[in-house]
Amino acid sequence: MADHAAQTVHPAQRSVIGACPLDCPDGCSWVVDLEDGQPIKLRANRDHPFTGKSLCSKTSKYLEYTAHPDRLMYPMRRTGPKGSGLFERISWDEALDEIAANLQTTIKQFGGEAIWPYAGSGTVGWIQGIIGSGKRLFHHLGASQHDPNICSVAGHVGMRYTTGSAAGMDPEDLVHSKLILLWGTNTTVTNQHLWPFIKTARENGAVIIVIDPIRTATAKHADIHLPLKPGTDAALALALMRQLVELGAEDQAYLAERTLGWEAFRANELEEYTIAHTAKICGLPEASIMDLAHLMATRRPTGIRTAMGMQRHQGGGQASRVLSCLPAVTGDFQRLGGGICYSTGPTYQLNKDALQRPDLQPYETRSLAMTRLGQGLLDLDDPPIKTLIIWAANPMVSNPDQGRIRKGLSREDLFTVVIENFHTDTVDYADLVLPGTMQTEHADLHDSFSHLYLQWNEPVVAPPGDCRRHTEIFRQLAKRMGLDEPALYASDEDMARDALASEHPALDGITLEQLRERGWARLNWPKPYQPFLEEFFTPSLKFEFQSERAEADGLGRFPHYTPPLEAATDVSDGSLALLSPGNKQLLNSVYAVKSNGSDAVTVTLHPEDIKKRGLTPDSRVRVWNDRGEFGALLLESEAIRPGMALSPKGLWPKFNAGASINATVAERDADMGRGAVYHDNRVFIARANQEEA
Repeated sequence: MADHAAQTVHPAQRSVIGACPLDCPDGCSWVVDLEDGQPIKLRANRDHPFTGKSLCSKTSKYLEYTAHPDRLMYPMRRTGPKGSGLFERISWDEALDEIAANLQTTIKQFGGEAIWPYAGSGTVGWIQGIIGSGKRLFHHLGASQHDPNICSVAGHVGMRYTTGSAAGMDPEDLVHSKLILLWGTNTTVTNQHLWPFIKTARENGAVIIVIDPIRTATAKHADIHLPLKPGTDAALALALMRQLVELGAEDQAYLAERTLGWEAFRANELEEYTIAHTAKICGLPEASIMDLAHLMATRRPTGIRTAMGMQRHQGGGQASRVLSCLPAVTGDFQRLGGGICYSTGPTYQLNKDALQRPDLQPYETRSLAMTRLGQGLLDLDDPPIKTLIIWAANPMVSNPDQGRIRKGLSREDLFTVVIENFHTDTVDYADLVLPGTMQTEHADLHDSFSHLYLQWNEPVVAPPGDCRRHTEIFRQLAKRMGLDEPALYASDEDMARDALASEHPALDGITLEQLRERGWARLNWPKPYQPFLEEFFTPSLKFEFQSERAEADGLGRFPHYTPPLEAATDVSDGSLALLSPGNKQLLNSVYAVKSNGSDAVTVTLHPEDIKKRGLTPDSRVRVWNDRGEFGALLLESEAIRPGMALSPKGLWPKFNAGASINATVAERDADMGRGAVYHDNRVFIARANQEEA
């Protein structure tokens, strides 16, 4: 095995630079220390400018996770009913022959679009993960295209209408901000390697504001916390813009020279959002909104860091679109430390077409939304989905409308293959299970949505048991099917070179050899990275308060407030707005196997709501709506607003009587990009033995 990133200490010991594969903004660089060929320690790469001194508490135990006794080690075939989790061991030859035969039969009888290649973000690498692995094969077969819309798409689409990109500033440059708005992001928990930059800003005199319905761990460290109602962020941002105008604090010269449609936007969208009206919408004291407006008027620059949770509701795309207007009104896009960053993902500019090879498609194929798996399996009939190949995904846990997912996966006429590391709830419904490799056992190329460093992960050990890389599995399937397209057999290294072969200047001079030597390289953007200093990435090259593209797409000429369908509604039926933030011990559903049921699904209520319902903290409760239900341990906290409930995502239903929070979440779309609506959900809560009223 080639190991260009290794630095030999002596023949028995060496250290290898790699990268964390998980769906986290931090995209950490790590070092694996080996002794006699075996990994003995995983540590942060201190030379990496963003990772710094430490890994998070979850990933620091990744070596132990790869050696977990419940890890899948060999292919298996189902022997019991779907959902039973009963399997027998088979050989790779048997598994590959059966899958190849099924794919050929499906194509012959129903066409390639009856195949759904369903990849998730269990690894976010460009080679083994959702972006690259399997793409060439399934393009060649004419399979349905998989739209990975489950996480952040609404926010990306919203910001593209105003600025042209969700990467409005380098998060590292928050050190230069004088006012930092952490808007819908629990930075110390889910983006913890950004926190040292924020601490530096505070030492330099910055004021830290957290805007979040929950008094999170980050909010406890902030100077001010605004606990607004879920999904009302756009209303608050519009009110702040109106107040900035009333205070005479808008940057008139910048608005006149660098923006399009400001006066029309101001006249059409800001008038309604008085302090009093907005306070009612958001559930905030009027003084809190006014105080924040004064801070924005007097402290420049303002840096805004927002994240994915804020856009997971019916109006999520518009919320991101509106929020991006704030730095245009203050003129902070032109100042170092000013602007907004939702994701640095768009900065990477790797050659996706060269990696995925969409030109291999024999015809134009349909696109199926990741969040609509239940609908796709139960309702599609032209053609129906007959073969489902799942890898790096756990839809029985992570997808909305868990009941419909279970019903769809239970179809006897559906052939399901799951490539996995552990026996998840989704594995229980597979016809065939294939054991995949983990990050220390394969090569991969990684970007980030919180920094500007491209990374290479070098494998350090051989795969255990019969585990195989995703890319190798798809190469072997192509061979079993007798396919002769050379691109289907490209090595992992050649796939990485294809991705790096970009004509964009951000990739100039960055080679695979360089990455393998050092482990990472900063993209060739100017430092500091201020992408909108001279122009925006829009048709007008200006910030677009007024967007003909958005209007043509039916999303309104101007950014505006679209309330959630359920979450912010004031109702008298006793229901509560249920939010599902990240679990401190998990990353999505990754690591849940380690709990083996020891971590109970919980739901947290404000003391007022517990009292109203006659409930008792630390008791079992039933959480339900017309979509489904789950059981939970009731917790009490004043960290959330009255009228809200909180249940962290990710724990496996099989450890919780077969259901978890996504049993209650609707399988419907946000306003842009077909995004998910996890935080647009209302539920009822009662004692576990109490029937519906």
